[in-house]
Amino acid sequence: MPQDGTEHRKLAAIMFTDMVGYSALAQRNEAFALELLEEHRRLLRSVFPKHHGSEIKTIGDGFLVEFSSALAAVQCGIEIQEMIAKRNSANPPQGIFEVRIGIHAGDVVRRDDDVIGDGVNIAARIEPLAGAGGICISQQVFDQVENRLANSPKRMGQVKLKNMMRPLEVYWVGYEGAASGPPDLVRANKSSETQKSIAVLPFLSMSSDPENEYLSDGLTEDLIMAFSRLKGLRVPARTSSFAFKGRNEDIRRIGQQLNVNTILEGSVRKVGSRLRITAQLINVAEGDHLWSQTFDREMQEVFAIQDEITRAIVQALEMQLIGAGDQPLPKHGTYNTDAYQLYLQGKYHFYKFTGEGFKRCIECCKKALQIEPSYALAYAALSLCYQTAWFYGYLSFEEKLAAIGPHDQAAEKAVELNPNLAETQTALAIVTCWNVRDWSRAEDCFKQAIKLNPNYVTAHEHYAGFLACMRRTDEAITHARLAQQLDPLSPMIVMHTGLAYLFIHRYDLMLAQAQTLFDLDSNFFGTYWISGLAHWGQEMREAAIADLRKAVMLGGGPVQLADLGCLLGRLDRKAEAQRALEDLAELGKRTYVQPAYLGFVHASLGNHDEAFACFEQGLEHENASVAWIREYCIFAGLDRLRADPRFPALLKKIGIEP
Repeated sequence: MPQDGTEHRKLAAIMFTDMVGYSALAQRNEAFALELLEEHRRLLRSVFPKHHGSEIKTIGDGFLVEFSSALAAVQCGIEIQEMIAKRNSANPPQGIFEVRIGIHAGDVVRRDDDVIGDGVNIAARIEPLAGAGGICISQQVFDQVENRLANSPKRMGQVKLKNMMRPLEVYWVGYEGAASGPPDLVRANKSSETQKSIAVLPFLSMSSDPENEYLSDGLTEDLIMAFSRLKGLRVPARTSSFAFKGRNEDIRRIGQQLNVNTILEGSVRKVGSRLRITAQLINVAEGDHLWSQTFDREMQEVFAIQDEITRAIVQALEMQLIGAGDQPLPKHGTYNTDAYQLYLQGKYHFYKFTGEGFKRCIECCKKALQIEPSYALAYAALSLCYQTAWFYGYLSFEEKLAAIGPHDQAAEKAVELNPNLAETQTALAIVTCWNVRDWSRAEDCFKQAIKLNPNYVTAHEHYAGFLACMRRTDEAITHARLAQQLDPLSPMIVMHTGLAYLFIHRYDLMLAQAQTLFDLDSNFFGTYWISGLAHWGQEMREAAIADLRKAVMLGGGPVQLADLGCLLGRLDRKAEAQRALEDLAELGKRTYVQPAYLGFVHASLGNHDEAFACFEQGLEHENASVAWIREYCIFAGLDRLRADPRFPALLKKIGIEP
């Protein structure tokens, strides 16, 4: 439309929308707020054209939309709210967003691409009255839609608006899934509730023997998992809580960073078989203690202590936050304290994330299972350790095969012993997804894990990867965001969220994740890996090469080196790409390198026979990387490889569509 300043006066229905709580969310987590805003905009823009709505402009986190009829505007608003309600019902509380909508019909002035006038101003001023998830309409709109909706609008009353001489009658529009009435009639408006949340900080080990640190760490993690299974309570995951281990920070600052309103901290002292455990629950806003207690018991009573702490916290919070009545406490995986201590030692070594740590974890879990053969959690931990060590090259395919046989019998055994734990279902989901590629069974396991514990971050993290591989990008992003909300200070989770954007080509959001990573740890290899891939996608090739080189230098493994080699090959810098291949081969003498990584570099150099040989070997080795061949080849522009007749046959073996 020409920008000639011409004005046209007309009658129209005007819709104003607003994303509830966006400003506060942006202050707490700018990157996540941006991601949620983008999803919100994508969803709403899919509805406007269905009702012949004309998007005039975005105003911050809201929309100004023009309709030719009041009925079309209201029907559009109803569809938007029903769609968002359905989307939110599939997500835990920390992953939802809500919208307010205001609609007025009246005289407006169209000036170039904008709309101005009293009709616009009234729609903007009644929008906040709608409440979260609500639709507020003026008397003028009500007169046109009163008998034409499935649910008759409810009168809210008269309101005095700024710069209006007379009060305005406003109404609230109901829809499927809406609250039972307008905001002033609903006793407990969902959006006004304080988010129920608790962070469990690492318990301090007071034992003289540093070897007993596993016990304080293990008790902390068990309490995190116990609270995460309680409905209506948001609990930051282990990595975010343990980011404060050994740091003397103000409770208010910790609460702000983790976005919680209560914090549990304590200490553990073990002398022989005697335990002294202290615990205290702190109100973040006031800094005062809601509850505290000291437990002097025998080691044999450690499970009873955990139950008492969990029950005491639920009771202490119930008056403040929960109000949900008694909830069953999660069951322990074993009551054999020797097996339990070995399990905790195994988890302690696992989180060192080193080759030696993985080895010690495997040893401890196996010893625990010798004592307690029915210990499902130990089998799940063993499976996760095998998979992680193998994926990151600390365990060769031959060693893995010799240790656990084809696929992963530990995961199968874990679910067989206890199918009602998120940990066991997730362990099996990871194996069936990335190794066996039984996509249907993998998704069933992921869904069951999340149903059992919506706060289990590992399930959301791997399910997001699965969904991205299946090209279900909106769902993938939802679960990646949820994982990041549950574990906001985990560099690995932030990195994986960035990767979720790679295959939908949202390089701007990838760079936002890279900035978050830089703020968390400027020396983390993933910071430069994510920014390198984003710059590659934006065709900022020299910046991409520099970033990927730095990722490799900072400790990135075979995958980062392969990305660098593939990019160099695509830029016809063959000598440098060949050197990357040689470096991968040399690295393979010291650690396990998934064959597909070499295949990507070969493909970039036009060595298709070698590339397909590598991919076939990756299939034989049950590598996770083969699941990404289709998407990676599209991203990297390996079009000649994709045009090869062998490529569709390869994808068929993997079990995905071309």
